[in-house]
Amino acid sequence: MIPKIVIPVVATLLLVLAIVRAYETQRPDTNPPPTVSPSVSPFGNTVAGEGMVEPATEASGSAVITVGTQLAGIVTKIPIHISEEVKAGQLLFELDRRQAEAELQVRQAALHAAESQLRKLQLQPRPEEVPPAEALTKIAEATVSQQEDLVVRDEKLIKSKSITEQEYYDARQALLGGQGQLAQAQANLLLLKAGAWEPDKIIAEAAVKQAQAQIEQQRTQLELMQIHAPVDGTILQINIRLGEYLSVNAAQTPVLMGNMNPIHVRVNIDEEDLPRLKLNAPARAKLRGSLSGEEVPMTFVRLEPYVVPKVSLTGLNIERVDTRVVQIIYAINPDDPLVKARKILVGQLMDIFIDAQ
Repeated sequence: MIPKIVIPVVATLLLVLAIVRAYETQRPDTNPPPTVSPSVSPFGNTVAGEGMVEPATEASGSAVITVGTQLAGIVTKIPIHISEEVKAGQLLFELDRRQAEAELQVRQAALHAAESQLRKLQLQPRPEEVPPAEALTKIAEATVSQQEDLVVRDEKLIKSKSITEQEYYDARQALLGGQGQLAQAQANLLLLKAGAWEPDKIIAEAAVKQAQAQIEQQRTQLELMQIHAPVDGTILQINIRLGEYLSVNAAQTPVLMGNMNPIHVRVNIDEEDLPRLKLNAPARAKLRGSLSGEEVPMTFVRLEPYVVPKVSLTGLNIERVDTRVVQIIYAINPDDPLVKARKILVGQLMDIFIDAQ
């Protein structure tokens, strides 16, 4: 009799437990408190906005400096490190320079050849070439003198019929030939003493200048293979590695850097709040996710005098990207404890509150 009672009782209890469990699982949960309380304005009348931390470069849109290269090549040297502070002109990375250096030697040799050719033209005539030319002139003069004497004699002999007309004709032709050789020798001597032709010198000088320009062009190319820091700043990202082929693609960002002294915050203020905005008013920034709610005082730097469409910063669906905003730049003291503790980083979003009293 007892076993017959126990089984229905146990079944009844299990049914009650199932009903209670089903009720508890289907009962809507109460809204749990947020893990981190939302930021609260420290001012009574406030103009609020979203701010993004950036370097102190004066630029619109983004103050981060993207350091690229004008030439493609293999990366052979990266002497910098992330978070390192660099000075303007300091080497950031270097491309393979071997082929360019070899080409520079070729062009230097071409310059040496062009200079030698110009020097050769400038030194003309050679001192050793003048005496032989003068000697040829004297030989031609002696030949003409001899031919003139023979012609004078033949004129006397032709009258007495001692020589034939043909012999007299041959003597006169020999004299004319000698006079021609003398004129040629004298002209060659004058040409030799005159030196190189001036247009030839101009062409040689132009060849020298062209070779010099090619050397400067090659040296410029060698300099472009060494990429230096454009300004004093901090290395934010290094997106290249040794041995990697670096192209001139604009989408590739080899090195990101920026001046972090001071740190700037670019604040987007809705254009509808612009009438209540007061420049140089006290402003505070709050870190998102901070349990203690630390506030960071900021100093007004400038207002971008151009209203732009809002760019989605957080990616949330509630963010309206069709809203137009005015951008205000504030500065944070680099000696602030949160900056020293690396709690404020470039690209970080912050809640900004500006006193509108």
